[in-house]
Order: sequence, then structure tokens, then C-alpha cells
Amino acid sequence: MKIAIIAGSGNFPIQIAKENPNALVLCVEGHSFPDLFKNNSEVISLNNPQSWISVLKKNKITHIVMVGKINRISNENLLIYEQTHKLIKNTFSLGDNSSLNLIEKFFNENGFEILPIKSILKDCFFSIGFYQEVLFSKKLKDFVIQNAKFGSNFLNKMSEFDIGQSVVVNDSIVYAIEALEGTDEMLMRAGKLYNNYYQNNDFGPVLIKLPKLNQNFKMDLPVIGLETIRKCNDLGFSSIVLSSTGTLIADIKNVKNYIKKNKFCIYAI
Repeated sequence: MKIAIIAGSGNFPIQIAKENPNALVLCVEGHSFPDLFKNNSEVISLNNPQSWISVLKKNKITHIVMVGKINRISNENLLIYEQTHKLIKNTFSLGDNSSLNLIEKFFNENGFEILPIKSILKDCFFSIGFYQEVLFSKKLKDFVIQNAKFGSNFLNKMSEFDIGQSVVVNDSIVYAIEALEGTDEMLMRAGKLYNNYYQNNDFGPVLIKLPKLNQNFKMDLPVIGLETIRKCNDLGFSSIVLSSTGTLIADIKNVKNYIKKNKFCIYAI
């Protein structure tokens, strides 16, 4: 088995590449850069998936891992690159999960197998329950559990529409739903609402980040990293709820250190 990592933006691709030094890294143009990796690497264009196949075959790759955020091509860039591959054009009218299913089919038809990230990452999930439970009051834990039930039920019902994997809630009030803008922008919207308008109880909002129902677990699991947790803490959020089997944790050692130092609440379901 010879692995290639298709690397989008963020630190997660770098972490995975370090743990898999023999993997080839394909840096998606405008998202990641070869000088960030010690692995052998090449740059690929999002507009031309057929060139991906050429690079993969040249390097005798058999399996692929996709990791990191990859933004959709803007209308402006689509006009610039008139020869954009039909695979990319076909994703424009689809949600994220449907788009990724189409991309997986493309790779499979060209002889490559997609591997889930968790298959090549050693430690990437929180166990069920509260991490460092003794740090938190029963009142806070009850509040988080109540919001976890509401938020997870909400996300499950939204799954059929193939919308984002995150929602911010507080006592059955929905502050924000993740859409095309991504998690960071959603957190800023929710934080602004909370800090300017709706501080209605003892605890701040809860970020809930879970896989959708019928999620493609090979290609698009939700990811939480240190920056997301720090941002939630800075905005006054009380906690984050995630999946013990479906929300990946980037750089989990540093994440755990930050949580203990700052007594920030993480609850895995």
C-alpha cells in the first residue's frame, strides 16, 4: 500500500504527514504548500482533477487520504479557468457530502481507494463523557448535556439537507448554523449575538460539531483543533460537544493541555 495525502489548508495535514513520513503529499494550490512538509510533495490544481490522476499514477499510489479545508472554486475563478474539469463543475449544485461522494467515485473509477483519516492517525478522538470531569460543576454538566441532546437532534434533522456539521445553541435557542462560510465565521456570528444580545443564563453557548447522518466517514469528518477551542473560549462559550467516534481532534496533546489549563469543557457523545 502506497499512500498519498491530498492536503488542504490548516495544521491537520501537517500533523498527519509527520506521522506518515513515507506518504506523498499533494498540496492543493492556494491551500497548502510543499515547504510545510518534509514528505515528498507536489502541487495540484483544484481545477484539473485529471492532473491528480497523472501524479498519483506516476508515483505508483494505491490509497488516498483527504485532509484539511478545501474551499469551493469561486465564480470568478471559474470564469478564469474555462477548462475546469466537469467533476468540479458537477459539485457546484451539491452539498458537501454529496460532492465528496462524487469525488470518491472519481478516484475509485481511476483505481484508487480512499482511506479514512483515522486509519493513519494514532490518537484522534475523545472518549465518551466529559474530559477532566472533576473540573466542572454538576450544574454546568447538566446544562451541557441538555444542550447536547437538543443540538444533536437538530443536526440530525438537518442532515437530509446536507448542510454543515456544526450548530451553536444555548437553552434551545439556535445562535448559528454552519453553512458555506465554515466553522470560524459561524463562531464569530454566534459570539457576536451572544455578547451583544442574548446572555440569558449562567453559561455561554455550546458549540456542537458532529458528523451528519449518512456521512462519508472516509472524506469529511468534522475536525476540532486548538484554534477552534481557543476561539470558543475567547468568545465566552461554555463548552463544545463532539462525537467520540466521528469528530476528529487535531493535535490532541496540545488540545488536552489547553483544556486542563483553561478549564474549558469538552463533552463527547
